[in-house]
Amino acid sequence: MTPDDVVRHTKHTVIRAGAAFGHDPVYRTRGRQLGLTRWPFYFGGRAGVLGDVDADVVAAVCGFFARKLVTEAWSTARALTSLGHIVEADIEECLRWGRNVYDELSGLERLADLLERVVEAADSSGRPLFAAWRSLVVQADDPAARVALALLRLREHRGGSHLIAVLANGHTPLTAILAGPGIGKARANGWAEPWPAVPPSAGVALERAKRLTDDLSAEPYAVLNVKERTELVELLARVDEAYRRFRDS
Repeated sequence: MTPDDVVRHTKHTVIRAGAAFGHDPVYRTRGRQLGLTRWPFYFGGRAGVLGDVDADVVAAVCGFFARKLVTEAWSTARALTSLGHIVEADIEECLRWGRNVYDELSGLERLADLLERVVEAADSSGRPLFAAWRSLVVQADDPAARVALALLRLREHRGGSHLIAVLANGHTPLTAILAGPGIGKARANGWAEPWPAVPPSAGVALERAKRLTDDLSAEPYAVLNVKERTELVELLARVDEAYRRFRDS
């Protein structure tokens, strides 16, 4: 079981479970309690760990969202409440999700230990949002909450890695979206016409970017030995199953 094997087996779990709490109706209700609609709560919670920075900084680190959408959402969040309160609510919802969905799984303590070692070993270069989330002190003593938080952090590491890989292969975030998920996803992320030209080679470049994303995401798993990597994959399979049950319920 190599680091690359770990990513191949678990990347979809990291992507889905790392952000699953944000799709829970309870999460949206929490945002409304703060007076925030979808995007102000999303960007305030996700990027509020950076502090009271300019919207251009948020657009840069989040990458795949249109600057206009980010600016409007960020300005609204900052105007209605403190970023600290939004981040606190975001963290509480992440931990709540973990406790509600993972608490009955076996091996959680071990999984939390393994994931946290990977998080600590990960290179933060070029990944400021991951760095901010990793440096944030969070009181999460129970293993279910620790797993949820570690998955959030690893998702941010992968997200930062993907942005690096996309740019390294000649794409902009928008052309990568257009070459991949397409116009519907671009519109959902706030982009609008006129669309930039996407050359015939864009699909090949995007595939290279995806492979580089996997390579960059695999690096921190080298901190584990072969037995530990195998154990991690097996334990994350239980997390993925719990996520699917919750999603389908």
